[in-house]
Amino acid sequence: MNQLIDSISCSLSIERLDAKFRNAYHESFLGNLVGLPYRMLCLIFTKVGGGNLAGLGTLLQKLAFFVVATMIFSLWLPYFASDKELLAYISLLALSLYIGGSAMGGKEKRSGSAIDFLVILFLSINVVAACASHYFMPSLKGLAKLVIYISSYFLFSAVANTPKRRLALMIAAVGGGFIAAVYGLYQYKIGVAPLATWEDPSIESQATRIYSTLGNPNLLAGYLIPLVAISCSMFLACIDARKWLFAVITAAVSLILLAATVLTGSRGGFMGIGVAMAALFFISSGWCWAKYPKSRPAIIALAVALPLLASICIFVVPSMQQRVTSIFAGWQHSSNAFRLHVYQSSLQMFKDSWWIGVGTGNQAFRLAYGLYMNSRFDALGTYCVPLEIAVEAGIFALIAFGAFFISLLGRAHLAFYSRTAGWERWLCAGMAAALFGIAAMGFVDTVFYRPQIHFIFWLIAGTLVTASIQLRNNDKSADPI
Repeated sequence: MNQLIDSISCSLSIERLDAKFRNAYHESFLGNLVGLPYRMLCLIFTKVGGGNLAGLGTLLQKLAFFVVATMIFSLWLPYFASDKELLAYISLLALSLYIGGSAMGGKEKRSGSAIDFLVILFLSINVVAACASHYFMPSLKGLAKLVIYISSYFLFSAVANTPKRRLALMIAAVGGGFIAAVYGLYQYKIGVAPLATWEDPSIESQATRIYSTLGNPNLLAGYLIPLVAISCSMFLACIDARKWLFAVITAAVSLILLAATVLTGSRGGFMGIGVAMAALFFISSGWCWAKYPKSRPAIIALAVALPLLASICIFVVPSMQQRVTSIFAGWQHSSNAFRLHVYQSSLQMFKDSWWIGVGTGNQAFRLAYGLYMNSRFDALGTYCVPLEIAVEAGIFALIAFGAFFISLLGRAHLAFYSRTAGWERWLCAGMAAALFGIAAMGFVDTVFYRPQIHFIFWLIAGTLVTASIQLRNNDKSADPI
């Protein structure tokens, strides 16, 4: 059974195509055309420095890692909740530092993978969608944002080139989320006033919903969900390594992040955190079930106790019960009704432009949405990430992104079950669970497109890809000849 799962995961991860992709890229006309500016830059530095700039190049690459870690830690800052352009500039700065350092002969090298092809394919489809859109200029703005995010994927996968660096980046992300969570708990303590009426007063009683420094409880929930999964995986890694002091610290951080996520009152957040925690439990319990047979009674007990404890917490707290049960209220809840109207209009948009979409970005979406919407239900997006992708860039973009997401999960499985993974297997498990949580919330909300979540997503993607490549190479090196 395990061999069958490994075989399926290997196929879904398209790992076997990595070498073919690298060879095809280097031999293709397009690959040579894309790489021409970089080769020219290398030539310039060689002539200027006479091949003596390698040390400076390595220093610039290390500086790029520092900039990335600082940016990831700083996503919670209130300034970035309103000004998103600065994050783009910081990301481009780090990318420029890394590329410049590489051109100077820096010793750090990025290994390409077949998943890179899926990312490039997704971007290429969006380029076509933007150029073919009736809303050309707004689509170009949306395309520019997408280019920033996708370039960050290549940047993150390049700088996360050692286990310690990958751990440092995850600690930076969790550390920033911890600060946001603590401030959110302070808001709950003082009973902060809501910034808008997110609840339906005809069904729900008014409750305190925290939003911390981000100004939106749904955004805060989406930001914290992957960080809860990653911090919990760090706790498991500490337990597995018997680092009890660090286990206590990571447990406390995980509980604070979890509490803040719940207190956002975000129904999409409830779905996301529930799926993320369930995924992490199944991943970790599957490993322990096979490796530690004596733990099986404890696993069964936890499988019963944890859902029961969650249910008790939901039904003991009236405001929590109202938020959860309102998910199933259908058209009777105003927020549900709003989303359902938006879904109907967006599906009609997709039916009319299913081939190549209406154009990349929310500005193009809003211009097209005005032709389809019910006059009382204006919207900034579709409130469903797969539907948003399909509406903006068509069915092929949705297929490409879906293939990319599934391949990431395949890579996470291979990395987790690597024989040489050690403590890093738990970090990979946390990142896989984080992807499940992000996806679950993404089905009912589009805060995914905010930089606080989008950068975390691409960080997880890039880190997972690099970790899986290195761990699988280590496995092959460890095999007897």
